[in-house]
Amino acid sequence: MALAALLALLCFWGLGDVPLLSTNEARRAVSVREMYASGEWLLPRMNGEPYLTKPPLFNWLALLPTSLLGGASEWAVRLPSAVLGLLLLLGTYLLGARMGGRAAGYFACLFLAANAGFSLFARRAEIEMTLAAFCGFAVISAWYYLFHDPRKRWSRLSHACLGCALLTKGPVALLLVTLPIGVYYLVTRDRRAKALLGDGPGWLLALGIGGWWYCWVMATQGLTIWQATLQEDIVKKIDTAAGEPWFAYLGYLAGDFFPYWLVVLVRPGVWLKTARSNPQLILLGCVAFVPLALFSGFDEKHAKYLLPIYPALSVLLAWQANRLLAVAAGWRRRLLVMTPTVMLCAYVLFYSVAEVRLRQHRIAALPLIEQTLDRYRQQALYSLGEPDMRLVYYANRRVSPLSVEQVHALAASEDLLFVNGPLPTSLEYLAPCVRQRFRPYLRQNKEAVLIQMAGECYRD
Repeated sequence: MALAALLALLCFWGLGDVPLLSTNEARRAVSVREMYASGEWLLPRMNGEPYLTKPPLFNWLALLPTSLLGGASEWAVRLPSAVLGLLLLLGTYLLGARMGGRAAGYFACLFLAANAGFSLFARRAEIEMTLAAFCGFAVISAWYYLFHDPRKRWSRLSHACLGCALLTKGPVALLLVTLPIGVYYLVTRDRRAKALLGDGPGWLLALGIGGWWYCWVMATQGLTIWQATLQEDIVKKIDTAAGEPWFAYLGYLAGDFFPYWLVVLVRPGVWLKTARSNPQLILLGCVAFVPLALFSGFDEKHAKYLLPIYPALSVLLAWQANRLLAVAAGWRRRLLVMTPTVMLCAYVLFYSVAEVRLRQHRIAALPLIEQTLDRYRQQALYSLGEPDMRLVYYANRRVSPLSVEQVHALAASEDLLFVNGPLPTSLEYLAPCVRQRFRPYLRQNKEAVLIQMAGECYRD
């Protein structure tokens, strides 16, 4: 019960107390709010424009609490991540316990919960936790089918979860679930794995759940609508001039799983020998390391891209920790048991007490922006250059981007202009029109200004 309480606190305590912390969070929140306001749930929009970069499953999940509350809020758009994160922790515990007993389940759950990356995205309005959860559920269902119950219901459940993952972030889900299971089959020649991969009705279910929305968009919007998405979301991530080195993900994983990965340094040869002779560990190894090897070859790297492999890594580490627990005694045993629990308590305290203070420079201006712009409900709002989606969310209206030349053309109006940073020299004549300064704005020592063009302050 104490562990369950800590996990609930980690995912839910103060979930809506902190304003949106990232551009990605704001993108999801803005699209959810606009879908709710328009009643159009099939075609996501962001700042008034169609937004098809990501499929809409996360948006639909966030629309449920938004509809119940009568409007979007930080709490409502973060709730799906918190709920799915908690369910994934439960699934990871059950998987670890079925493989190695209650202690292994305990370690697996704690290694995942008391993890910098996992705990962060369990509290964010971003799609990563939704993708990780449905990929994790697909793998757990497949594991149950392969090793415990060969009835087709588990294969179909795995494919249904895969379909939900496809509807969360597209075909990348196949690289996180299907490809590792395929590699597992090539290594072990497991007949059940072959049956799982060749389950025709299961694939119809997966593609039906994950593909119908894409078909609807193509039928209603045309094929060309995907061109920009393919270029931005696939091509550039695979091949970009500013790519990180191939080993960058190893550093991310070492940071997120510290200090738990240290258990592999204790008699690693024995651990690897055991893993190679255990089909269950081979499957989890494929789920963890096949995507790691593949994504390491892509130029664009972010730690969050590997979040779906974190449950498998947690169980693998828990297997080793459980082996060490059987032979440890005294302070070594206490250290092994208490370290993840203390780390989990530290993460709970961080998100409940320290986060809002440490992130103050990123969020301080956002409530002030909301209050200030509420006084100018009748004026249109523009931004110099593309607006940050956090501005769009807290402005609670569409924000149209303008170039310097376009600002000149509108300078005699009474509309509002938001400038992120100091005024350019060519717009200094608008300095008397500044209505509010926001400092810090998103970064330490950064400033933004709100200008009401024309009015009494400006004369041509």
